[in-house]
Amino acid sequence: MRTRNWSYMKTKIASEIGLLLILTPLLQSAWLLAGDAAVANPPPARTLAQKQSLFDRVAELNKVQEPELDSAKMGAEFDELVRILRGNLRGAQSPKEKIEVLNKSILGDREVAYLSNKYWRDSTLAASLLRRKGNCLSTSTLYVLAGEALGLPIKMVLVPGHAFVRWDDGKEQINIETTNRGCCIPNTEYLSRWSQPDALDIEQLGWGRSISGDAVFAELLLMAAYHRVGENRLEDALKLMEQAEKLVPARCDHRLGKLQLVANITGRRTEAREKVWEMINDQKQNPLPPSVESRALMFLAGDAAGDGNHELERRFLIAAFKRAPKSDQLNVLSQLAFCMRALKDYRGALRYMELAAAIDPTDGTLYNLAILQKCDGKLKDALATIRQARKMNSESWNLQILEAGYLVLDGQTEAGQRLFESLEKPRGDVDFWEIMQAWYFAATKQHDKFYVQLERALSITRSTNILEWIDQDPDLDIYREQEKFKALVEKHRLRLTGAKAETKK
Repeated sequence: MRTRNWSYMKTKIASEIGLLLILTPLLQSAWLLAGDAAVANPPPARTLAQKQSLFDRVAELNKVQEPELDSAKMGAEFDELVRILRGNLRGAQSPKEKIEVLNKSILGDREVAYLSNKYWRDSTLAASLLRRKGNCLSTSTLYVLAGEALGLPIKMVLVPGHAFVRWDDGKEQINIETTNRGCCIPNTEYLSRWSQPDALDIEQLGWGRSISGDAVFAELLLMAAYHRVGENRLEDALKLMEQAEKLVPARCDHRLGKLQLVANITGRRTEAREKVWEMINDQKQNPLPPSVESRALMFLAGDAAGDGNHELERRFLIAAFKRAPKSDQLNVLSQLAFCMRALKDYRGALRYMELAAAIDPTDGTLYNLAILQKCDGKLKDALATIRQARKMNSESWNLQILEAGYLVLDGQTEAGQRLFESLEKPRGDVDFWEIMQAWYFAATKQHDKFYVQLERALSITRSTNILEWIDQDPDLDIYREQEKFKALVEKHRLRLTGAKAETKK
């Protein structure tokens, strides 16, 4: 099973079937202009009565990912940080002087690092506040909350795949890169060198703009929603997405994301498909940004793949690639690669994935590359690629289970079994974990265990992604003509594709 790439500067989050690279956009706040008076006469410290402050909303939302969090400890840690900042800011006059103090006190003195490799929690406030390791969204959120507490005009900014903050007092704008000691990177660098969004994407989705506290909270709601997706709690995820949609109702990318989720709720796939088609066909009246149009086409491609129509999937993906801005090309190429695997063109699949790896050679992309190297008969290359990826992310359980299976296939049976038995079930990634367990038993030819695990994986999943894997993976070829296998897959295919619900209409 391949990983799935989403957005946020290469930080991963549990998705329906794999690692979900981080997400979307945020802010445009009504911050009051803060001058020297804001430091000389600071607002009172946060109290327990202030339940509707942005900090309290964010801290409470963190419990979706980490229900064991101690709210009192989070509040005390934040209050202490604000106290230190308030003292250190005395005497700082200009915006640049104040930013230097903020960078040193929030990031430098606290030795905040980028990523812990526990991707399911790296986007939360607790990551950068308590553990002092987080992704761009986490560190930017902490910076914004500190700015709010101090009455400073610190706002979040989103570009495809990344979040940063900005001093924006209406007169002067200074960007602050929270993953790199707070250095200032020009807007042109964010929008041209890395993501290169289309002009319509920038206009409609607000890339590069300062955003509001409500928009920040909407982004965090989406992160929590994707965590719920990883737990297979789709209805709970949908509620969180609907809350986010109310806060930023104009975002067509959020609307599409919600439809992608709705498609996996039993009986609602046809509804979701029809609404995605409406978005595509309504472009004369409401033109879609290229990124949203390409993702809508990718959704239709995945829908076709779930029905086993991989030639139609390929045509949708070619159309998606034509419309995809640079920030989405990796995702389209990756899906094309696995579509070609389903069509049994393993050399073509590998070539597409090599292009994807050239764009973004992160551990998630290398995981996918290793799978397709193995499919093309290059098992030694696949093992080398896995080890390269594990140097980037030593804690990745899916890289380890893939390596365990490939070690067995390479004749290193004892080493593979030891690695497999050492793995612990992750907190999220419910579908992905169960599918990878089934894959391991299939690849290592433990037939009885494979059937037990495949039935478990099919029974709990709510996404057609498992059907894509079953159609694609050559490690399942030895089972395809077995009546037990065909009956099991067909039983759950009806439920997952919505065919049974449609037949009853």
